[in-house]
Amino acid sequence: MNRFLIWFMHPDRQSFNGAILDTYADELKKQGKEIDIRTIAELDLSPHLFPDEYNASLEGRYPDVIKKEHEKMEWADVITFIFPLWWGSFPAAGKGFLDRVLSYGFAYELEGETPVPRMKGKKAAMIYTTGTPEEKFIEKGSKCRIEETWKEEIFSFCGFDCLPFLHFGDVIQASDTKRQQMLEKVRKYARKHTDMR
Repeated sequence: MNRFLIWFMHPDRQSFNGAILDTYADELKKQGKEIDIRTIAELDLSPHLFPDEYNASLEGRYPDVIKKEHEKMEWADVITFIFPLWWGSFPAAGKGFLDRVLSYGFAYELEGETPVPRMKGKKAAMIYTTGTPEEKFIEKGSKCRIEETWKEEIFSFCGFDCLPFLHFGDVIQASDTKRQQMLEKVRKYARKHTDMR
């Protein structure tokens, strides 16, 4: 696994999510990996999947901006999502981005009602944050439910192999010391990825 495509979904590059991105990317570079960072909020790409585009995708036709993202996905061995969990999901621009780039005919197809994954051989990873503390997030069952939904409804559906997810809770209230500990976990997470084949 030498080529990492990173989808950064937080709208503010100066946020703690931005520090996570920098730490993860820097550690991958230290290990000699190739990386490509896509900061979703800065892309000249509407989050809206309109009917014309959806219908064209059923015939294997995509706008040039989407073809560009497809090429990056084809290049990558691993796609890593970095984002804050807002209202139980990705930030709006990130969700719209997925609606468009995980296109029919590229990321998946259907035979009748049976999904046919097209992303086999690629791996997916996630680093995400919540304001809810980790223990409460687990205790409520939210962590398990949400992660299983992603695994089943996105990654398995499209054929990605899932790497372990990394979650940080209570990031809004976290002290600088706690945040530095979180970033050290990000470094270790990146190193684990570089050790995999």
